[in-house]
Amino acid sequence: MTDYSKLTKDELGKKLDDAKKEIESLKVEQIKAKSDKIKQEKAKNDPSNLNLAQKLAKAMDDMGALAKDGSNNSQGWTFISESAIKAAIRRVAGKYGFAIIPTKINKIDKYERKTSRGGTLYFYDVIQDFIVTDGKEQYEMQMIGTGSDSGDKAVNKAVTVAFKNLEKQLFNVSDQNDPDPDSETNEATVPAKESQPRKPGRPNNGTKNVKRTIDWSKPKNISDSDLKNHLVRYPNGTFVNVGTILAHVRKGNADAKKFADNLKGHDAIAYIELDRRTMIADAVNKIKEDKKQEA
Repeated sequence: MTDYSKLTKDELGKKLDDAKKEIESLKVEQIKAKSDKIKQEKAKNDPSNLNLAQKLAKAMDDMGALAKDGSNNSQGWTFISESAIKAAIRRVAGKYGFAIIPTKINKIDKYERKTSRGGTLYFYDVIQDFIVTDGKEQYEMQMIGTGSDSGDKAVNKAVTVAFKNLEKQLFNVSDQNDPDPDSETNEATVPAKESQPRKPGRPNNGTKNVKRTIDWSKPKNISDSDLKNHLVRYPNGTFVNVGTILAHVRKGNADAKKFADNLKGHDAIAYIELDRRTMIADAVNKIKEDKKQEA
């Protein structure tokens, strides 16, 4: 240890100067280290240094939850509108530097249905191709969409639905009114000859056909199982059995009731007959319960 009492004035001055230089050097190093850390953090969060997957993940996080801003007044339910989703995506896409580009449209089906008022609704099923890119990387994607209209807007609506579905799936935008695939189970199959003829290109529902014929002219002779498991196609292309539709109607689901009221052909026969049998069974059970209480 240095004995400063024995140092001359010049030696003490030199020691002081050395100490000041050391302190200054240390400060510079600390400032530089802090600056480097700040630069590293900025570089880490700079969108230009992120890959496409990281950009999409950060964009998803920035979007957060979206409020339901649309409503269906006739059926009494709310939803996240297409414009709200697009506005949120437009903001994060600009911030992180990527774009969603629609490309080829593939028409997979066209069909029509009569309305309860005697009109005609025209349906289109399409598969829309998309490219998600930041100019360096790109992901190729597809999404299905179904649109209906009494005029010439069915295709436009189908493409719009496909785009909205892609945006919701890509950024995990949830809507409480969207059906959960695990919420229902279709147990049965549609016998090949009793279902309405499938039009060319109609998506297969993936069920196995049973080789037997149902006489739809005598609905009272059809088994409960065949009635419950008869599959009906929703406008969005999915299939649901009649038993599930009736269960939703009996629970007061307005959408299911409206859909059931517009059923035609074998679909209507299966629903009406199953509903009749269910009401009879309920009445019988009620009588049995009343007799038990009287006893």
